[in-house]
Amino acid sequence: MALYKFKRLIDKYNVGFKLMIDDPNAGHYDGGEWVPDDPAEIDGHGAIVPLPQSLIYQSGGTLTQFDRTLYTDMMIPLRSKVNYGEAHYTVVSKTPYSDYADFDQYVLKSDDTQVQAGGGSS
Repeated sequence: MALYKFKRLIDKYNVGFKLMIDDPNAGHYDGGEWVPDDPAEIDGHGAIVPLPQSLIYQSGGTLTQFDRTLYTDMMIPLRSKVNYGEAHYTVVSKTPYSDYADFDQYVLKSDDTQVQAGGGSS
C-alpha cells in the first residue's frame, strides 16, 4: 500500500522538544526493594500545533486551549512527558496513521503546573 507522504509538511513546522519516557519495567532492586529508574530523556521532533476549537468544544472540557496536537514520525508511548520551551505536556492519546502515512498524531495534555501566557495557570 502506498503511503501518503506528509514528512515534508511536518518538517516545515518541525520543532525540537525533550521527551521523557518512563518505562515501568526499568529499575533495579536495592536491598530487596524495587527502585524504578528515572525516566529516559531523549530529543524529540515534530509539529506541535494548537487543537481545533471544534475539538475543544466537543471534548466537554476534557481538552483546553492550552493542549496541543503533535504530528511526528516518532513512536511515543502514552503517558510520556513532552517539554517544549516553558510548556509541559503529557501524551494522552494516539491516532495511528502509520499504516498508510508517514506520521502518527498525538494529543498532548497541558500539565496543571504550567504557567500560561498572560499569567495564571491552567
